[in-house]
Amino acid sequence: MQQPDPRITDFALTSGIDPYHRDVALPLPTDDWGINLWERAGKRYRHPVQQTQFALSLLGEYRATGDLGKLALADANARDLLDRAANGYVLQYGFDFPLHGDAANTIHAPWRSAMAQGLLLSLSTRLWTLAEEPRWLDVADGVFATLLDEDAEDWVTFTDAEGFTWLEEYAGDVEPMRVLNGHVFAMYGLYDYWHATKTDEALTLFNRAAATVLHYVPRLRVPGAASWYGMRVQDNPIAQSPKYHRIHIGQLGRLADMTGCDRFRELAETLREDFS
Repeated sequence: MQQPDPRITDFALTSGIDPYHRDVALPLPTDDWGINLWERAGKRYRHPVQQTQFALSLLGEYRATGDLGKLALADANARDLLDRAANGYVLQYGFDFPLHGDAANTIHAPWRSAMAQGLLLSLSTRLWTLAEEPRWLDVADGVFATLLDEDAEDWVTFTDAEGFTWLEEYAGDVEPMRVLNGHVFAMYGLYDYWHATKTDEALTLFNRAAATVLHYVPRLRVPGAASWYGMRVQDNPIAQSPKYHRIHIGQLGRLADMTGCDRFRELAETLREDFS
């Protein structure tokens, strides 16, 4: 009997899971037009992940209250993000970032992130379903294509040496970090897009990404302690973070809800027993 390929799962996803449920917008700083900005070393930047999270939280408050002003602000932040995107759909970071505080491990601007692309995919998909503007479906299709194309110059997805698919949080001029939380946040975008479109390609990419989680979480685990942030740096104490350990536990629970697979919940419980 032929054994199943461990590099891809075959989950039939459950509808109706909302990994970004909020009834109140995140209390983050904005400019005079309601555009979220991020401060670092006395300067203000666009931070693709923070700005998309802010816009998603605005949509959450709109759904809870019907406040059209929140919908308009979410739309404005999404348009602002796209105005600065490379090739129309690839969000870019405009600042250098030393990974885990290590200057020798600095990713240089402009760099990209599958996490940001996944969040933008959730945002554009939800704007389409809530505002019913066809333009946002076109945007969602374009953003999804950036997660699908591993050969693009502005890649954010890659296949590692073991044949597993990673949605890479730090894509640029450093060796891929293979970060678990960013990978799963990008999967949330695939889930939202699949839920709205039922696109087979989105389901397949989600299933490849799910196989990566199941394969690597045991290798990120540290028995009796917090799990590692990612696969590449496992010698720096900063990369063993209680904060992200808690995020890993929550993400595994949501993947269990999306897939109906108890293995994700078992891994979450193992991590919880290691360090809570």
